[in-house]
Amino acid sequence: MQKYLPTNDLLFRKLLSSEDSQHILRAFIKDLIGIEFKTLTPTVTYHIDSYIKSYEENKQTELKRTEVDVLAVDENGAHTTIECQIQSHDYFHERVIFYLTEAYRSPFGAIETKEVEKKNNFSSLRPAYGINILDFEMFDGNEQALQLFRLLNEETYRPFHNQKSQELLLLCFLSLKNKNIDKQHPAWHWYYFLKTGEVADQAPDYIIEAKARTDFLNLESEEQEMIMRIDKDKDVSDAILSTRFREGREEGIEQGIEQGIEQGKCLVALELLKTGNTLDYVSKVTGLDIEVLKKLKNEEE
Repeated sequence: MQKYLPTNDLLFRKLLSSEDSQHILRAFIKDLIGIEFKTLTPTVTYHIDSYIKSYEENKQTELKRTEVDVLAVDENGAHTTIECQIQSHDYFHERVIFYLTEAYRSPFGAIETKEVEKKNNFSSLRPAYGINILDFEMFDGNEQALQLFRLLNEETYRPFHNQKSQELLLLCFLSLKNKNIDKQHPAWHWYYFLKTGEVADQAPDYIIEAKARTDFLNLESEEQEMIMRIDKDKDVSDAILSTRFREGREEGIEQGIEQGIEQGKCLVALELLKTGNTLDYVSKVTGLDIEVLKKLKNEEE
């Protein structure tokens, strides 16, 4: 039987955003960034019915991105976004900063009046922490698998805090491709589990429970069917891309490399548009402008 890792879209969401998995989510965040929250509320709670419906509505547009948004609250309030990135995207560095700052500014002016200083909407802003699980090489392979980035004083390395002594922005990356990680660090058990789907010796109870929850044989029949369907759809999508780019390269031999590459992109775009993908998604995959895609679509129709 094929093995499905916890980084699978459905399994990752089930693990961290189910109604009864708050203790696992809390441990996950604490082990990776060292912050413990009183309350953790996923923006979207995992249910297999709603997951299937969402997949049907956005089929194949999110196959290469797994994202779990979480509202994490401590004594002063804070927002945490957790994202599992299986494959790299263009401008990924800019993308993670964009979503982190979006999380930071999201409550601007949206907190109840009694909690906000009069005529000062900036008092409604809360810290934002981003956790990214990577299954691609973002850093040099010799660097640490777990890396944290924060606002620090260049000379003293003092973190930049708000008036409540909270760090405002923090980015965490756990790369499953980098092999360097301290086995004494709490994040190591998560690293091993996410990378292999297995539990290491002396793993804490919540990791053992996480393994049980994501074991394929322990899933409901609907979940098993959905995972296999996602896997099949992804294989088909990858095959289409591979075939069309190969055709483009072959045509490039006769027409010129540059022209062939553009032709390949157009072939890929047309194939993806035929299968119901959005213009934004096709643009990200091929690098073609939205207007070019609209023209291709109209010509094809």
